[in-house]
Amino acid sequence: MRRLREWRRGRFGALIRRLPRLKHLRGSWLHRRLGDRLFREEMWKPRRERVAAGAALGIVVGMFPVPMQMLIAASCAFFLRVNIPAAIVGTWLSNPATFAVIFFGQYTLGSFLLGSVGKAPPTGDFMEMLAKSPLPIFVGVLASAVLGALVSYPLALWAWDVFHWKWPGPEKKPPPPDEKP
Repeated sequence: MRRLREWRRGRFGALIRRLPRLKHLRGSWLHRRLGDRLFREEMWKPRRERVAAGAALGIVVGMFPVPMQMLIAASCAFFLRVNIPAAIVGTWLSNPATFAVIFFGQYTLGSFLLGSVGKAPPTGDFMEMLAKSPLPIFVGVLASAVLGALVSYPLALWAWDVFHWKWPGPEKKPPPPDEKP
């Protein structure tokens, strides 16, 4: 138990202490623009179906080769009313270390679906490849996004069922006894 309290005194704890609190965000420009829905518990607290839907949404957004994937996923999660942190974490599948593998896999999948498997893939950087063969890449991106969502949603539900009972939750206090005079 002592170890759990020690992290608060370290660098991570200092970072967490500097984050804005809910009471500071109320009445801010963000609150005025987005309304009370941003602060609803359903958007931030982990619930089984909302976490799975958020993870699937994050995987879908992460499959598209666009910048600012986390911002796009958070915005879509806000409007679709799914778990925002799960959507952001879902985009982390496509990071700079995995981008080249995912992108080449999307091109290969798109070529397979279009029936042009025998052709040699274009060489060069990302923009040159996108300019030479945009259709196989576009079809591969769409197919991998749909496939990623179809796999990640039930996988997230299964992971919730398997691992959720192992996580210690907040201790619930027993209700006070009813006193009858």
